[in-house]
Amino acid sequence: MAAFVVKDLCAGCGACARVCPYRAITVEAKLARVNPQLCQDCEECIFTCPNGAITAA
Repeated sequence: MAAFVVKDLCAGCGACARVCPYRAITVEAKLARVNPQLCQDCEECIFTCPNGAITAA
């Protein structure tokens, strides 16, 4: 299942987008967005997010 962004915790820093090897994450209007069609469940974004804003929904 694709990663999920908890909007209330996301600071829009872009750390998750920088580490995603599949380019499945973009930051728009200071909010990370995961493209579930590109996400391969590697969980790099989950480990990288300083705010714990990404989960394995």
